Amino acid sequence: MTAQQLSAVLSVGILVQVILHLAWGPISIDWMDAWSLPDSTDALVLFQVRLPRVLTAIAAGSGLALSGLLLQTWFHNPLAGPSVLGISAGSSMGVALVLLTGLAWGWWGITSAAVLGGMLTLLLVLLVSRRFQGSATLLIFGLMLSYVVGALVTVLQAEAAQDALQQFVFWGMGTFGQAPLNLAVIMLFIVLISWVLISFRSRDLDAWTLGSLTAQSMGVDEKKLKVTIIGITGVLAGIITAVCGPVAFLGLAIPHLVRLMSNERSHRLMVPLTILTGAFIALLADWGVRAPGIDGGGWPLNAVLSLLGGPMVVWVLFRKTWNA
Repeated sequence: MTAQQLSAVLSVGILVQVILHLAWGPISIDWMDAWSLPDSTDALVLFQVRLPRVLTAIAAGSGLALSGLLLQTWFHNPLAGPSVLGISAGSSMGVALVLLTGLAWGWWGITSAAVLGGMLTLLLVLLVSRRFQGSATLLIFGLMLSYVVGALVTVLQAEAAQDALQQFVFWGMGTFGQAPLNLAVIMLFIVLISWVLISFRSRDLDAWTLGSLTAQSMGVDEKKLKVTIIGITGVLAGIITAVCGPVAFLGLAIPHLVRLMSNERSHRLMVPLTILTGAFIALLADWGVRAPGIDGGGWPLNAVLSLLGGPMVVWVLFRKTWNA
Protein backbone atom coordinates (compact mmCIF):
# COMPACT_ATOMS: atom_id res chain seq x y z
CA MET A 1 0.00 0.00 0.00
CA THR A 2 1.41 3.38 -1.00
CA ALA A 3 1.70 6.28 1.41
CA GLN A 4 -1.09 8.15 -0.39
CA GLN A 5 -3.44 5.15 -0.20
CA LEU A 6 -2.65 4.57 3.46
CA SER A 7 -3.21 8.25 4.26
CA ALA A 8 -6.59 8.13 2.53
CA VAL A 9 -7.64 4.99 4.43
CA LEU A 10 -6.54 6.46 7.76
CA SER A 11 -8.29 9.77 7.05
CA VAL A 12 -11.55 8.02 6.23
CA GLY A 13 -11.18 5.84 9.32
CA ILE A 14 -10.63 8.88 11.52
CA LEU A 15 -13.65 10.67 10.00
CA VAL A 16 -15.89 7.65 10.54
CA GLN A 17 -14.73 7.28 14.13
CA VAL A 18 -15.27 10.98 14.84
CA ILE A 19 -18.85 10.77 13.58
CA LEU A 20 -19.52 7.62 15.62
CA HIS A 21 -17.94 9.10 18.77
CA LEU A 22 -20.06 12.23 18.46
CA ALA A 23 -23.26 10.31 17.72
CA TRP A 24 -22.98 7.49 20.25
CA GLY A 25 -23.47 7.84 23.98
CA PRO A 26 -25.78 7.09 26.90
CA ILE A 27 -27.74 10.24 26.01
CA SER A 28 -29.31 10.56 22.58
CA ILE A 29 -28.96 14.05 21.13
CA ASP A 30 -30.86 15.97 18.48
CA TRP A 31 -28.25 17.37 16.09
CA MET A 32 -30.47 20.25 14.96
CA ASP A 33 -31.13 21.33 18.55
CA ALA A 34 -27.43 21.01 19.39
CA TRP A 35 -26.47 23.44 16.62
CA SER A 36 -29.41 25.84 16.87
CA LEU A 37 -29.97 25.95 20.66
CA PRO A 38 -26.63 26.67 22.40
CA ASP A 39 -28.15 26.38 25.89
CA SER A 40 -29.90 23.08 25.30
CA THR A 41 -28.88 19.76 26.84
CA ASP A 42 -28.02 18.47 23.37
CA ALA A 43 -25.59 21.35 22.81
CA LEU A 44 -23.98 20.87 26.22
CA VAL A 45 -23.43 17.14 25.63
CA LEU A 46 -22.06 17.69 22.12
CA PHE A 47 -19.81 20.70 22.71
CA GLN A 48 -18.75 20.20 26.33
CA VAL A 49 -18.44 16.41 26.52
CA ARG A 50 -18.16 14.55 23.22
CA LEU A 51 -16.40 17.04 20.92
CA PRO A 52 -13.64 17.90 23.46
CA ARG A 53 -13.07 14.19 24.05
CA VAL A 54 -12.70 13.50 20.33
CA LEU A 55 -10.34 16.44 19.76
CA THR A 56 -8.28 15.48 22.82
CA ALA A 57 -7.92 11.89 21.60
CA ILE A 58 -6.82 13.07 18.15
CA ALA A 59 -4.32 15.54 19.61
CA ALA A 60 -2.91 13.09 22.16
CA GLY A 61 -2.57 10.19 19.73
CA SER A 62 -0.99 12.22 16.95
CA GLY A 63 1.23 14.26 19.30
CA LEU A 64 2.68 11.28 21.16
CA ALA A 65 3.16 9.34 17.91
CA LEU A 66 5.08 12.28 16.43
CA SER A 67 7.20 12.54 19.59
CA GLY A 68 8.04 8.84 19.39
CA LEU A 69 9.06 9.09 15.74
CA LEU A 70 11.32 12.07 16.40
CA LEU A 71 13.02 10.41 19.38
CA GLN A 72 13.55 7.13 17.53
CA THR A 73 15.10 9.03 14.64
CA TRP A 74 17.32 11.20 16.83
CA PHE A 75 18.63 8.39 19.04
CA HIS A 76 18.80 5.87 16.16
CA ASN A 77 16.92 3.49 18.42
CA PRO A 78 13.61 1.76 17.60
CA LEU A 79 12.71 1.46 21.29
CA ALA A 80 13.04 5.16 22.11
CA GLY A 81 9.89 6.98 23.16
CA PRO A 82 8.56 9.51 25.68
CA SER A 83 7.78 6.83 28.27
CA VAL A 84 10.88 4.66 27.76
CA LEU A 85 13.33 7.57 28.00
CA GLY A 86 11.70 8.94 31.14
CA ILE A 87 10.10 12.02 29.56
CA SER A 88 6.59 11.01 30.60
CA ALA A 89 7.91 10.29 34.09
CA GLY A 90 9.39 13.79 34.26
CA SER A 91 6.06 15.27 33.20
CA SER A 92 4.31 13.15 35.82
CA MET A 93 6.71 14.49 38.43
CA GLY A 94 5.76 18.03 37.50
CA VAL A 95 2.06 17.21 37.83
CA ALA A 96 2.67 15.42 41.15
CA LEU A 97 4.45 18.46 42.58
CA VAL A 98 1.41 20.60 41.73
CA LEU A 99 -1.39 18.21 42.67
CA LEU A 100 0.04 16.36 45.68
CA THR A 101 1.48 19.42 47.41
CA GLY A 102 -1.85 21.24 47.30
CA LEU A 103 -0.83 24.01 44.91
CA ALA A 104 -4.05 25.29 43.34
CA TRP A 105 -2.71 26.40 39.96
CA GLY A 106 -5.51 25.09 37.78
CA TRP A 107 -5.13 23.49 34.35
CA TRP A 108 -2.51 25.94 33.13
CA GLY A 109 -0.32 25.48 36.18
CA ILE A 110 -0.48 21.70 35.86
CA THR A 111 0.27 21.90 32.14
CA SER A 112 3.22 24.25 32.65
CA ALA A 113 4.68 21.99 35.35
CA ALA A 114 4.29 18.93 33.11
CA VAL A 115 5.94 20.62 30.11
CA LEU A 116 8.82 21.84 32.25
CA GLY A 117 9.32 18.41 33.85
CA GLY A 118 9.29 16.65 30.48
CA MET A 119 11.75 19.06 28.87
CA LEU A 120 14.16 18.94 31.81
CA THR A 121 14.13 15.15 31.69
CA LEU A 122 14.74 15.13 27.94
CA LEU A 123 17.62 17.58 28.33
CA LEU A 124 19.16 15.32 30.96
CA VAL A 125 18.84 12.31 28.65
CA LEU A 126 20.45 14.23 25.79
CA LEU A 127 23.33 15.36 28.01
CA VAL A 128 24.18 11.90 29.26
CA SER A 129 23.70 10.36 25.81
CA ARG A 130 27.08 11.82 24.83
CA ARG A 131 28.71 9.63 27.48
CA PHE A 132 27.11 6.39 26.31
CA GLN A 133 28.38 4.52 23.28
CA GLY A 134 25.49 2.09 22.88
CA SER A 135 21.77 2.78 22.62
CA ALA A 136 20.98 -0.03 25.05
CA THR A 137 22.86 1.81 27.80
CA LEU A 138 20.84 4.94 27.09
CA LEU A 139 17.59 3.00 27.35
CA ILE A 140 18.70 1.53 30.66
CA PHE A 141 19.47 5.04 31.89
CA GLY A 142 16.01 6.20 30.79
CA LEU A 143 14.35 3.33 32.62
CA MET A 144 16.40 3.93 35.77
CA LEU A 145 15.52 7.61 35.59
CA SER A 146 11.85 6.65 35.36
CA TYR A 147 12.21 4.43 38.44
CA VAL A 148 13.89 7.20 40.43
CA VAL A 149 11.27 9.75 39.46
CA GLY A 150 8.56 7.19 40.18
CA ALA A 151 10.03 6.66 43.65
CA LEU A 152 9.92 10.40 44.33
CA VAL A 153 6.30 10.50 43.18
CA THR A 154 5.53 7.61 45.52
CA VAL A 155 7.03 9.58 48.43
CA LEU A 156 4.82 12.54 47.52
CA GLN A 157 1.80 10.24 47.39
CA ALA A 158 2.58 8.88 50.84
CA GLU A 159 2.59 12.40 52.28
CA ALA A 160 -0.34 13.79 50.29
CA ALA A 161 -3.83 14.53 51.54
CA GLN A 162 -6.53 12.00 50.70
CA ASP A 163 -8.39 14.22 48.21
CA ALA A 164 -5.20 15.18 46.37
CA LEU A 165 -4.06 11.54 46.31
CA GLN A 166 -7.39 10.38 44.87
CA GLN A 167 -7.21 13.05 42.17
CA PHE A 168 -3.67 12.04 41.24
CA VAL A 169 -4.53 8.31 41.11
CA PHE A 170 -7.44 8.91 38.74
CA TRP A 171 -5.24 11.19 36.63
CA GLY A 172 -2.63 8.41 36.43
CA MET A 173 -5.16 6.00 34.88
CA GLY A 174 -5.35 8.23 31.82
CA THR A 175 -8.36 9.72 30.08
CA PHE A 176 -9.31 11.75 27.04
CA GLY A 177 -12.45 13.07 28.71
CA GLN A 178 -11.24 15.77 31.12
CA ALA A 179 -10.14 18.65 28.89
CA PRO A 180 -12.56 21.50 28.16
CA LEU A 181 -13.17 22.43 24.54
CA ASN A 182 -10.78 25.41 24.51
CA LEU A 183 -7.90 23.34 25.91
CA ALA A 184 -8.59 20.50 23.45
CA VAL A 185 -8.47 22.98 20.57
CA ILE A 186 -5.19 24.42 21.88
CA MET A 187 -3.68 20.92 22.10
CA LEU A 188 -4.70 20.17 18.52
CA PHE A 189 -3.32 23.53 17.37
CA ILE A 190 0.04 22.78 19.05
CA VAL A 191 0.20 19.42 17.25
CA LEU A 192 -0.51 21.11 13.91
CA ILE A 193 2.18 23.73 14.56
CA SER A 194 4.64 20.96 15.49
CA TRP A 195 3.77 19.17 12.25
CA VAL A 196 4.48 22.30 10.23
CA LEU A 197 7.76 22.99 12.04
CA ILE A 198 9.10 19.48 11.67
CA SER A 199 8.06 19.32 8.00
CA PHE A 200 10.75 21.90 7.28
CA ARG A 201 13.28 19.50 8.85
CA SER A 202 12.28 16.39 6.88
CA ARG A 203 15.49 16.32 4.83
CA ASP A 204 17.58 16.87 7.94
CA LEU A 205 15.83 13.95 9.66
CA ASP A 206 16.39 11.73 6.62
CA ALA A 207 20.07 12.66 6.65
CA TRP A 208 20.29 12.04 10.40
CA THR A 209 19.22 8.43 9.91
CA LEU A 210 22.49 7.90 8.03
CA GLY A 211 24.51 8.87 11.11
CA SER A 212 25.54 12.11 12.76
CA LEU A 213 28.83 12.48 10.88
CA THR A 214 27.20 11.84 7.51
CA ALA A 215 24.37 14.24 8.34
CA GLN A 216 26.79 17.00 9.30
CA SER A 217 28.76 16.45 6.10
CA MET A 218 25.45 16.95 4.23
CA GLY A 219 24.96 20.34 5.88
CA VAL A 220 22.69 19.39 8.80
CA ASP A 221 22.98 21.78 11.74
CA GLU A 222 23.04 19.36 14.68
CA LYS A 223 22.33 21.99 17.34
CA LYS A 224 19.32 23.46 15.55
CA LEU A 225 17.90 20.00 14.86
CA LYS A 226 18.40 19.01 18.50
CA VAL A 227 16.69 22.17 19.77
CA THR A 228 13.77 21.56 17.41
CA ILE A 229 13.33 17.96 18.58
CA ILE A 230 13.72 18.88 22.27
CA GLY A 231 11.21 21.72 21.98
CA ILE A 232 8.58 19.78 20.05
CA THR A 233 8.90 16.56 22.05
CA GLY A 234 9.02 18.29 25.43
CA VAL A 235 6.00 20.49 24.76
CA LEU A 236 3.90 17.73 23.20
CA ALA A 237 4.69 15.10 25.83
CA GLY A 238 4.27 17.64 28.63
CA ILE A 239 0.90 19.06 27.68
CA ILE A 240 -0.53 15.68 26.70
CA THR A 241 0.64 14.10 29.95
CA ALA A 242 -0.82 16.99 31.96
CA VAL A 243 -4.23 16.77 30.30
CA CYS A 244 -4.57 13.03 29.65
CA GLY A 245 -2.29 11.45 32.23
CA PRO A 246 0.85 9.37 31.55
CA VAL A 247 -0.55 7.81 28.38
CA ALA A 248 1.35 4.61 27.59
CA PHE A 249 2.66 2.99 24.42
CA LEU A 250 1.40 5.43 21.77
CA GLY A 251 4.76 7.15 21.39
CA LEU A 252 6.65 3.87 21.23
CA ALA A 253 4.32 1.65 19.22
CA ILE A 254 2.79 3.90 16.53
CA PRO A 255 6.01 4.58 14.52
CA HIS A 256 6.62 0.83 14.34
CA LEU A 257 3.05 0.21 13.22
CA VAL A 258 3.53 2.75 10.43
CA ARG A 259 6.74 1.04 9.31
CA LEU A 260 4.88 -2.28 9.19
CA MET A 261 2.06 -0.82 7.09
CA SER A 262 4.23 1.17 4.67
CA ASN A 263 7.64 0.81 3.06
CA GLU A 264 8.13 4.59 2.99
CA ARG A 265 11.10 5.79 5.04
CA SER A 266 11.22 9.45 4.02
CA HIS A 267 10.16 11.67 6.91
CA ARG A 268 8.25 13.85 4.48
CA LEU A 269 5.79 10.94 4.26
CA MET A 270 6.48 9.22 7.58
CA VAL A 271 5.49 12.24 9.69
CA PRO A 272 1.92 12.63 8.33
CA LEU A 273 1.41 8.85 8.31
CA THR A 274 2.52 8.64 11.94
CA ILE A 275 0.26 11.52 12.96
CA LEU A 276 -2.77 10.01 11.22
CA THR A 277 -2.10 6.54 12.63
CA GLY A 278 -1.70 7.92 16.14
CA ALA A 279 -5.02 9.75 15.91
CA PHE A 280 -6.76 6.65 14.54
CA ILE A 281 -5.40 4.32 17.25
CA ALA A 282 -6.23 6.81 20.03
CA LEU A 283 -9.84 7.06 18.86
CA LEU A 284 -9.97 3.27 18.56
CA ALA A 285 -8.64 2.83 22.10
CA ASP A 286 -11.20 5.27 23.46
CA TRP A 287 -13.95 2.83 22.51
CA GLY A 288 -12.53 0.51 25.15
CA VAL A 289 -12.72 3.34 27.68
CA ARG A 290 -16.26 4.33 26.76
CA ALA A 291 -17.29 0.64 26.49
CA PRO A 292 -20.36 0.64 24.20
CA GLY A 293 -23.20 -1.34 25.72
CA ILE A 294 -21.60 -1.58 29.18
CA ASP A 295 -23.15 0.44 31.98
CA GLY A 296 -20.70 2.36 34.14
CA GLY A 297 -18.00 2.69 31.49
CA GLY A 298 -15.07 0.51 30.45
CA TRP A 299 -11.43 0.09 31.36
CA PRO A 300 -8.89 2.82 32.20
CA LEU A 301 -7.24 4.33 29.13
CA ASN A 302 -3.74 3.15 30.02
CA ALA A 303 -4.99 -0.43 30.39
CA VAL A 304 -6.59 -0.33 26.93
CA LEU A 305 -3.52 1.25 25.32
CA SER A 306 -1.19 -1.27 26.96
CA LEU A 307 -3.29 -4.14 25.63
CA LEU A 308 -3.14 -2.59 22.16
CA GLY A 309 0.45 -1.36 22.20
CA GLY A 310 2.14 -4.23 24.02
CA PRO A 311 1.50 -6.83 21.30
CA MET A 312 2.66 -4.30 18.66
CA VAL A 313 6.05 -3.84 20.33
CA VAL A 314 6.43 -7.59 20.91
CA TRP A 315 5.64 -8.22 17.25
CA VAL A 316 8.32 -5.73 16.19
CA LEU A 317 10.89 -7.45 18.41
CA PHE A 318 10.05 -10.90 17.02
CA ARG A 319 9.99 -9.56 13.48
CA LYS A 320 13.49 -8.09 13.88
CA THR A 321 14.68 -11.42 15.31
CA TRP A 322 13.20 -13.44 12.46
CA ASN A 323 14.68 -11.13 9.81
CA ALA A 324 18.12 -11.13 11.43
